[in-house]
Amino acid sequence: MRMLYKGYILDPFQERAIRAIEEDKSVIVAAPTGAGKTLIAEYAVEKCLERERKIIYTAPIKALSNQKYRDFYADYGDMIGIMTGDVVLNPDAPALIMTTEIFRNTIFEDISRLDDIDYVIFDEIHYINDIQRGTVWEESIIFAPQHIKFVCLSATMPNLDQFARWMQSIRRHPIEVINEESRPVPLEHKLYIRNAGIGDLEAFKSLRRYMKENGVDDARYIDADVLKRFGIEPYDGLVEYMKSNDRLPCLFFCFSRSRCEEYARWYSKRDFLNEHERQEMIDLYERLCTQFNLMEEPGYERFKRMLSKGVAYHHAGILPTFKEVIERLFTSGLIKLLFTTETFAVGINMPARTVAFEGLEKYDGVEFRYLKTREYHQMAGRAGRRGIDPVGYVYAQVDPYSADPDEVERIVAGPVEPIESQFNLSYASILNLYDKYKGNIYDVCDLSLGNFQALELVERLEKELRRLNRRARELKRPVCIREGVDPMKVLRRYVELQDEIGSMREKLREARRRFGPRRIRRGEFGRMKVQIGKLERKRRALPCNKCPYRKSCLPLYKAVAEVEAQRKMIRDRKKEAERGLKERIARRLDVLWDLGYIDEEGLLPRGRFASQIYGYEMQVTQLFFGGHFERLSEDQINVLIMAIVFESKKDEWFAKLRDKEIKRMLSRAKSEVEFIRQCELKHNIADLTPQLDDSFSAAMLAWSQGCKFQDLRSYTSLAEGDIVRAFRNAIDLLRQMRRVLREHPTLYPRINGCIDRIKRDVVDAERELRMDTDMERESLSGTSCYA
Repeated sequence: MRMLYKGYILDPFQERAIRAIEEDKSVIVAAPTGAGKTLIAEYAVEKCLERERKIIYTAPIKALSNQKYRDFYADYGDMIGIMTGDVVLNPDAPALIMTTEIFRNTIFEDISRLDDIDYVIFDEIHYINDIQRGTVWEESIIFAPQHIKFVCLSATMPNLDQFARWMQSIRRHPIEVINEESRPVPLEHKLYIRNAGIGDLEAFKSLRRYMKENGVDDARYIDADVLKRFGIEPYDGLVEYMKSNDRLPCLFFCFSRSRCEEYARWYSKRDFLNEHERQEMIDLYERLCTQFNLMEEPGYERFKRMLSKGVAYHHAGILPTFKEVIERLFTSGLIKLLFTTETFAVGINMPARTVAFEGLEKYDGVEFRYLKTREYHQMAGRAGRRGIDPVGYVYAQVDPYSADPDEVERIVAGPVEPIESQFNLSYASILNLYDKYKGNIYDVCDLSLGNFQALELVERLEKELRRLNRRARELKRPVCIREGVDPMKVLRRYVELQDEIGSMREKLREARRRFGPRRIRRGEFGRMKVQIGKLERKRRALPCNKCPYRKSCLPLYKAVAEVEAQRKMIRDRKKEAERGLKERIARRLDVLWDLGYIDEEGLLPRGRFASQIYGYEMQVTQLFFGGHFERLSEDQINVLIMAIVFESKKDEWFAKLRDKEIKRMLSRAKSEVEFIRQCELKHNIADLTPQLDDSFSAAMLAWSQGCKFQDLRSYTSLAEGDIVRAFRNAIDLLRQMRRVLREHPTLYPRINGCIDRIKRDVVDAERELRMDTDMERESLSGTSCYA
């Protein structure tokens, strides 16, 4: 008989996971987005609380941590606490929600605080693949006390078995591995082929071939009968198609904030609600805004106009409280069309009938690129509401003329990329490990997923190398009839000259076709003909040129050369796999030694201080030991901290800082940080410690001195959500400093004052979360705005 939990009949994979938790095993569950992994985590929390044991639930982003806190608080009240960089509420609760960084930091700061923890849940464990933050998950798994069991929840993971083998190699207790491939709500993937209509991958490729062959660059010039012949359902506009075919509500993913807002403004000119829904939407919106104190905010009327039509947008530039309002309205089913960035797809449980993509390319902070298959499926997985929709629909907009068909096929129909280690210890992590292991710190590298994958790769490479070595021994090598001639060396040179001559002749042929024979006698092309003559004379001088055996020697040489090239490539990959991580750590240790953070005995005072700061540890430590903080006021400290944590982007405007004393202070601080960077350059560190960024200084000074949030618009063009995030990042760093400086007679109270000056109004994340939980209490008592 199938198991029941919280009124749900459990799927077989959920039953397996729950039985494993009952048997005190660790569990790794890989399943598609929306398959029901969260239920396993909820069971683990419930069982630990029933047994009066403690449990930690980690999430990759603060928004997901907050949502989980609200969800669990509604069920368990004060048995739930939360710790993120922004929020600390009820930190001694038996069930704690926290970001993965906070859990990792706890391991290094005071591992005894984890003595009575039974389970740790890693939600979205595939974040271990994240280039910037993945190392945090790896460090957490490696260094967590051995008595702790894990519940690891992941989206589809192709190399799940390898990941499980690694975890089993470093954890002492049994691990249950569960790989679920089916979805409770199947997905139908289609393409909206721009200016043509709806079709599948084959229809897209057929239309593209037709357009290329017939010189058509816009599908709107193609007859509807031709489109139908390719299997395309002609339609002008994806949103119109979804509205007409009962595909709403829809999560529409865009890859820039401005596009989210542009689309929302455009489509809010149309109506997606009936009169009853509109009144319900306005009533609920006004109640939520009243409870969140948003009635006077500039965005209030703008959102109200859009929402009255059933349209909204959601991205990180919006005030966090407005984002919360939009999420609650979307959950109510009243928003029919929500334009959002991809962060909405990370863990937040808000599915829709349909998911649409503006395109399949995005700017990732470095370059424009096509989506990874994993990214596409993470977002597409939000389609299909369990128990509501028999099918979830996914539509991606593509241009039939310019889109790369191979990339489109890889994204939509290809396998998900395997998880790869991103183990890259920060200075703080290295200092904590050096404090514990000293010279044996490199042994820790052997525990990493990166090393485990490297060893398995080396094993495969060695096997391939042995095969190539056997092949090399079996190959017949050329033998020269002339004494004293190395045939491989001479043949290599002969082939190089032959290739170079062939390449230059091809360029000349192309030039003749494009410019005619007269032009190539002069200038660049004339010099090329002279160069070809020189190369031909060199080739004729080689013994091979007139050798009667050359034709039989060349194939032998090429076969041997190909095998040798493969052997060299494999030896290089093997060498890189074996030494990469340890070399990076060695370089960072050299920097720490030169700057006076460590010696052969262990941590020096600077190192002890830096080991307790996670993120910006080098800048803060250098500035503290340089005496910079002690001579500053609270407002000046806040400006300096903001310069440490802030990272400006292009196309943003900032008011100039007028305070000459603070400008001189920032100049001295930059010199201190530059000293670190020069030391890093000396030791070939790839990612230098970031220099201070004082772009936001005038705004921070005004806020610290008490200005209103609305007045900050005269100091910067930054979006409101970005302003709040910058202030909260500063609070996070100040809290870390406060913890380290708790015995300092003057700086500790001053840091408290710094935090109080920043943490007010919409910046106060704890206030926002308390408002959320108050609303949950009202909901349970029947007095909610939803009532």
